[in-house]
Amino acid sequence: MPSSSAATSRKKRGAPKTFARGWWKSLWPVLIGIIITPFAVRLASILALEGPKAFALLYPWVDVLRSRVLHSPADLVGHAWEYMMYLQFPLYGLLMTLTFRAGRHLRAIIIGLSVHFVGLLLVIVLAWLGQFPQ
Repeated sequence: MPSSSAATSRKKRGAPKTFARGWWKSLWPVLIGIIITPFAVRLASILALEGPKAFALLYPWVDVLRSRVLHSPADLVGHAWEYMMYLQFPLYGLLMTLTFRAGRHLRAIIIGLSVHFVGLLLVIVLAWLGQFPQ
């Protein structure tokens, strides 16, 4: 009987140590998103010279926020798209980190890419809807 209680107490003591040792390893997608952001903003200034379609490939959620079809007030959207430029990749990293905690690394990368492609799809749909007169 004492051996089973000793094994249980060992398991309880070992679990926090493994979490304490490797907690930062699960945050690497957020850190990569934060590191990528200044380079992506610089790339966006270069892509803006190519036109709005090239910019939308890098920052689709910014174009979704600025869409005329949504009829959002200008004072609400005024600075929101600027914040979205700086928050898009860290938010992708946060989403991937939450998925990494489940132990599914490939699934986390696929979810991050699919969120980006959903943004691209929304840009295309909103541009198509914007062609029709209201």
